[in-house]
Amino acid sequence: MSDDFIPGLRYRSRAQELWALIVESLRDWEDRVNEAAAGAGLSPVSAWALVQIDPEHPISQKELAARLHCNPSTVVDPTDRLEQGGLVVRQANPADRRFNVLMVTPRGSQVRQGLIERLFEPPEAFRRMSAAEQARFRDVMLAAVNGPTRRGDGRRRA
Repeated sequence: MSDDFIPGLRYRSRAQELWALIVESLRDWEDRVNEAAAGAGLSPVSAWALVQIDPEHPISQKELAARLHCNPSTVVDPTDRLEQGGLVVRQANPADRRFNVLMVTPRGSQVRQGLIERLFEPPEAFRRMSAAEQARFRDVMLAAVNGPTRRGDGRRRA
């Protein structure tokens, strides 16, 4: 851990030190999102909204807001911009025509894929890890994120 991350911090526990390491490892995430979004000609919010829409499964703005952990009214502007850019279209939900769903266009799928590639390119520190270290770290992170009900292969225990 770099000394300049939190000057003078004394860890109360290994868990606190671990959390600080995870937070520091994400230090460049905001820059990465901003750069990827700018490269696609989008705002960071619109870019992340596009990433959250599965081209194979259209969703409502309400569902998108739930994925983004925000109020449904908050997604109106980013989805308007995505629609104006030809990346998504609003169409009547085939199951209930009273509601619209967001569908990713073919161009939107290409832009989305490019964003995902840029956003989830592993940092150099992860690429330098051996395959065994990567697997061990992955398993530990799965347990931290999902709780101990997950097996090392990413599937739920029966």
